[in-house]
Amino acid sequence: MEKIAIISDIHSNLEALKTVLKEIRNLGIKKIYCCGDIVGYGPEPNECVELIAKKNIPSIMGNHDIACVSLQDKESFTEFGQKAIEWSNNILTEQNKRFLFNQPKNLVIDNIHFVHGSPVHYLWDRIYPDTSESELNRFLNKVNKDILIIGHTHYPFVKELNGKLVINPGSVGQPRDGDCRASFAVLDSKKAEIHRISYIIRKTAENIKKAGLPENLAERLFKGE
Repeated sequence: MEKIAIISDIHSNLEALKTVLKEIRNLGIKKIYCCGDIVGYGPEPNECVELIAKKNIPSIMGNHDIACVSLQDKESFTEFGQKAIEWSNNILTEQNKRFLFNQPKNLVIDNIHFVHGSPVHYLWDRIYPDTSESELNRFLNKVNKDILIIGHTHYPFVKELNGKLVINPGSVGQPRDGDCRASFAVLDSKKAEIHRISYIIRKTAENIKKAGLPENLAERLFKGE
């Protein structure tokens, strides 16, 4: 299998997305996969959807993606998340809404299973770095693949269990592990590593405020939370 890059949880942060894609290109990696949540929270939903589509990056459905398109389960989000969902729903073009709505709930490539949350609940389950090995093995057994790649929590990690891998590439557009740099993963055969790269957070923060989105969504980017 050729070396691939994995991105996730872009959350309408165009500056972070462009920076990550440039870094992936600099690494000489041609194939990229996305674990969902292209939109939500940030100020450039249309631009991020269109860039993913232009680059032909296979992606899967995230909980923010479907919520921003249909307002489904809107009440399940925080107050700030709901405001961003409503704003995104109003600003997304019909074409971009169709693109998001048509994303699959999972993706299987060779011996890899991609899903946003978990193989049990593809939208809402959360797998963290401290999720127990027994739980991780349960998910691996369910997909019957050697590599499980998930997103959703914005916490990057690579876990090896009996020769199998569980990978969360972390978040491109809204890291929450205390590191404000954009995060992505590189998988080469059965070896994976997390990459972090700085981007101009100030630019995204200013655009969040200009869009009339909650200032909290700008401030948290500087803290990686």
